[in-house]
Amino acid sequence: MARPDGHLTNRRHSPATVPPTVATDRPLALVRGRNPIVGLVTYDPSMPSFRLRMAAMRPLMERSGIEVRTVALGRGHEWLRVIRLASELRSCDLLIFQQVKLLAGERVYVDRLCGSWIFDVDDAIMFRRPRRPRETPSQAGWRRRRFRRMAERCQIAVAGSRSLAGMIGPEARRIEVLHTPVDLAAYPLAALPRRERVRLAWIGLASNLCYLESLEPVLRRLHSDGVDFELRVISDRLPQMNGIPCVHVPWSASGEGTALASCDVGLAPLADDLWTRGKAGYRCIQYAAAGLPAVASPVGANREVVFDGETGIWAGSHDEWHSALLRLCSDAHLRELLGTAARLRASRFELSYYGRRYIRLISSTIGLRRQSVR
Repeated sequence: MARPDGHLTNRRHSPATVPPTVATDRPLALVRGRNPIVGLVTYDPSMPSFRLRMAAMRPLMERSGIEVRTVALGRGHEWLRVIRLASELRSCDLLIFQQVKLLAGERVYVDRLCGSWIFDVDDAIMFRRPRRPRETPSQAGWRRRRFRRMAERCQIAVAGSRSLAGMIGPEARRIEVLHTPVDLAAYPLAALPRRERVRLAWIGLASNLCYLESLEPVLRRLHSDGVDFELRVISDRLPQMNGIPCVHVPWSASGEGTALASCDVGLAPLADDLWTRGKAGYRCIQYAAAGLPAVASPVGANREVVFDGETGIWAGSHDEWHSALLRLCSDAHLRELLGTAARLRASRFELSYYGRRYIRLISSTIGLRRQSVR
């Protein structure tokens, strides 16, 4: 709805854009006379993928009658790590392995302790992350075999994007796609005012700043064209980009939504390689949650989250990036139109919707296992 001055009013979800309810919060069926116990298995509970995909839905699981236990394997000490946690693993009715690939012997051992498994992945962990953009990721056979065997063993593989699901391939018995969720209540809606200095945003880990740094020639050209902008980097450090007006906004889980709401355009550059094609596009999901239009490389999940010309603009080459940023920096009305559509589309990634779908997968997996052992 438009105000008399032509600006759009506060852009709330319309009922038509909210995904249908998948399940209710009613308790799951009892297992052996008690609530089901689900173990969330990770190398490190502080990792972003675990925090966003597992820990965030824990309250929803508990309200559904699931007892949740975090099982931290740690790095190294393979074999010893599962033996040390045997009693904890044995007590669970279902294990969700979040980005975890067990050794062959570990798989056999853990299977005797708990036979219901879900494999949750939101990165192309069948490869090794490249050290630099456009460098070919390591495709070592042992790493791919370990990934394949985990996918084969689990009743369900849950992928963070359709692109990643395609990379998992036919080895998995069943594949479900659940994009990494956001709690929309934690993301204030960006006002997108008409201001002289446009605020470009980038959010993410310092290890991913290399992708942002690849835009240095584009941003230099934009600056030399006389476009007044600043680049707000929501991270633990600034990128190495000389001559680019950058503002460091220290990242925090409680402040990331507010930090994005103060910006005008989100940037999501990526190289195109086997690793990036498996990424989950979470940066673009955050931009959509904040109601920001995004300029994104059309790689992997970016293509699933950003709708070209509707919620943002795809840009591959430096010329395309320059053209897209020039358009958005010079047209506040276009920023608002795309940002409005992005926020409406963000309802697909709402945490409660994700949690309900995941809980249904948990319920069906436990149920199938119970039937198979009768």
